[in-house]
Amino acid sequence: MPRFFSGRHVHAPEGAMATKEHPAVSSATRAIDPARLARDRSRISGKLPVEQMPRLADLLFSGEGVVSYAVQGDTSAKGQPLLHIRLTGDLAVCCQRCLGRLPLHLDVQRDLVVVTAEELGPLDDEDDDTDAITSTGSLDLHDLLEQEIVLSVPIAPRHAENVCGARSGAAKDEASPSPFSALEKLRRRPD
Repeated sequence: MPRFFSGRHVHAPEGAMATKEHPAVSSATRAIDPARLARDRSRISGKLPVEQMPRLADLLFSGEGVVSYAVQGDTSAKGQPLLHIRLTGDLAVCCQRCLGRLPLHLDVQRDLVVVTAEELGPLDDEDDDTDAITSTGSLDLHDLLEQEIVLSVPIAPRHAENVCGARSGAAKDEASPSPFSALEKLRRRPD
């Protein structure tokens, strides 16, 4: 469960429950009010087990791991609600060369401007690391975090060539002759 205190962030011991929950967070639905979070400049942090993220499960080698998160409310240069998101954790993905386990250290920092559907447009004065999301007042925090994690996983993760268990293309070429080498000999033969 996220621990949330207005205006400051407090770490509670593992398993401990916060005594006061901020009105911007609903623990039953995992919903946050991003506008209120930004206005109060509050912070939410916690841990999200990988097995609770079904969309991420298809991308991973195993369902083990925990992702730590911190969401800090703020306002953009235009005065819009802004969420600073930080995700850290160690996951295991499947190497696309050898299909073996490939450790992946996750360290993601993202800024999201929360806008209404009518306000959605280009973010001219924001930097390239800032994206816009639409919200109607309530936002599922775990769903948002899972989307950010899925977007940060490489499309085709691979070990480095010297570490990967699969043989590289050059090593395969040296080990076995090309089936076209016999044709090359026929072509070079004088008539």
